[in-house]
Amino acid sequence: MVLANVVTVNFLPTSGILDTIFHQTWLAINVLGFPGGNGYKLTLIGLIIVLIIASAATGVAERLAGAKPGGMLLAVLITIFGAWLFSAYVLLPFDILMEGVRVVAALLGAIVVSVFYVLLRKQMGGGGARK
Repeated sequence: MVLANVVTVNFLPTSGILDTIFHQTWLAINVLGFPGGNGYKLTLIGLIIVLIIASAATGVAERLAGAKPGGMLLAVLITIFGAWLFSAYVLLPFDILMEGVRVVAALLGAIVVSVFYVLLRKQMGGGGARK
C-alpha cells in the first residue's frame, strides 16, 4: 500500500451562498461504468480550477511539442480530458487537493494528453507547426 502525501487547500467557506453555488453544484462523469458509484464528481469551483490548469498545460504542451493542440477551445477540451483521466484513474504518492481537484495529477494528465494529441496529429499529416 502506497501512502499518499496530500495537502488540502480550500478557498471558499463551507456554508452560506458561496457553498451552495460553488460546492453543491457539481457534474458527475462516468464512462462505461468507471469509476464506480456516482462517477468522477467535479464541482463548479473544481471546473474553474481545471480550466486554469488546462490553459497553463496548453502553453507547456505547445513548448514541448512545437505546435498548439488547435484553437483555444479544442486545446482546453483536450486538456480537460487529460486532467479528468489522470485525476480519476492515477494515484500519485504526492498531490495537492485544491477544492476537491487533484492539481498535480490534473496538470500531468493535461500535459501528457495534449502533447500526445499534437504529436499524433503531426504524424498523421494533419497539421504542421502552428504559431
